[in-house]
Order: sequence, then structure tokens, then C-alpha cells
Amino acid sequence: MTRELVVVADDLGASPGSNRGIFRAHREGIVSAASLLVGMPTSRGAACGAAEQGLPLGLHFRLSAGQPLSAGPREVGLADEKGFLALPRVVLRLAAGGAALEEALRAELRAQMSAFLELVPRPDHINSHHHLHLHPALLGPFLDEAREMGFLFVRWPVEEAGGIRNPVRWAEVQAFRLLARKGRDQLAGSGLRTSDHFRGLALMDGLSAESLLEVLKELPAGRTELMCHPAEPDDELRAFSSGVDRRGQELRALCAPELRELMQREGIVLRSFRQGC
Repeated sequence: MTRELVVVADDLGASPGSNRGIFRAHREGIVSAASLLVGMPTSRGAACGAAEQGLPLGLHFRLSAGQPLSAGPREVGLADEKGFLALPRVVLRLAAGGAALEEALRAELRAQMSAFLELVPRPDHINSHHHLHLHPALLGPFLDEAREMGFLFVRWPVEEAGGIRNPVRWAEVQAFRLLARKGRDQLAGSGLRTSDHFRGLALMDGLSAESLLEVLKELPAGRTELMCHPAEPDDELRAFSSGVDRRGQELRALCAPELRELMQREGIVLRSFRQGC
């Protein structure tokens, strides 16, 4: 089987520095698609820039950053007047469940998907900030609304935890594996497609040209999604997320010329999700 690689840069639209970094990683590096946040100050400019560069875009659904695009999240305690609550409080509210919560989630999903499709009529994929779409309270509505709105590909972040030294990151990888295992029947029933393999969680604390070369050398047959977060760190991005300074290192790593050289030698095909569909 052919070895295909989809390198997806998350958080396009989060800040001017995030946009610049992702565009550079596409022009000069191996980024082949990006995930766009909608409803952010630089979202529209990011979508226009991506169209000019021919960068395929998917939706990066957010439930723990920025302002909601519908009234539902505030009505059910997912957001306040400042915007969405911090991730731990959002997770606690999701755990409480309830019919009102599901209705609010569907309203916000439709609002963000509609805003995205106004900017990007042909979506490449869909995923979510902090992979919250795997949460049992969100997964069903997420897959339902994505299918209805015409999305074809969804991220399924299942990755091996071997070799991860950071205990928090190790626990995170294990949690996503468990949630993905519980939700695989829902994924199968949705008709949405995903990659055969996923990489990126284990690299978040130290993505470098060397670590990327190791990933590429061991790339399995089939299609692999590689998640990344290149950026030129700025104050807006620091307000949006933590651990921002390492994103500059990711940008440099993704632009390392030896990556493309190895891919050419190994016959690895760089593509987006919808390419060829």
C-alpha cells in the first residue's frame, strides 16, 4: 500500500502570528492542510489567505476558547459574558449532560459549521480544539451535524503512548484512546471517514526536525494524519493558548528541507484529506 501523509496545522485564525506561521509551513514546509477557527478576529483573513495559497481547510470546532456563535452555550453554563469557559469547567459541564446541553451543543455546532462553510464551501475535514469532539456528550451531535453539513473526514486521534516521558501527556494520549474506542461504533455509523493512523500528540512537547524524521521513517502503510501547531508566536496567540513559544520551533522543524528529501526517497505521498476524492 502507498504511504500517504496529511500534515494538518491547527489553530489557523487564532492570531496573525498563527496565520503567518501556518502559511509559511505550507509554502516552505510539509503542511498540506489546516484547521480554521471561525468567529475569531483573523478568521476571515486566514480563509482568504489560504484560498490564495491553495491550502485546503477544515473546521477546528471550539468549545473552550473565544466567543460562542449561538446563545446556547451561555444558557447551559458552557460560556459566560467573557466567552467560553476554561477547558476544565467545560469538561465538567459536559459530564453533567442533559437534553438542554445537547440542544445547545447542536446549535453551536450548526453556527460554527455554517460560518465555516460561508468562508470555505468545500471543506477538507473537521476536528476540534482539545479534541473535545471525542467526549461522549459531544460526539453524537458532532458526527450528526458534520454529516448533515457535508463534512466527509473527521480526526480520530488514536496514538500509541510508548516513549512519552511527560506523565500528563501520557495520560492524555491514553484518555483519547479510550474515548475513541468507546466511540468507534458511532463513527462507523456516521459515514464519516478518517485516517488509518494518527500522529502528533506524542510530539507536542518536542516536535523537531529529528523527531519528524523518525516519524517519517516509521510511517505505516495507508494514510496517516500528522497534527501540528506551527506559528510565529504573538501576544494574541498567548492569550488564546498555553505553550505557545514551542510553536516557533515547530515552524522551523516543519520547514526543514531534509523532510521532503526523505519523503521523496521513501515514496511518501503528501496530500490533504479530500485530495483525489
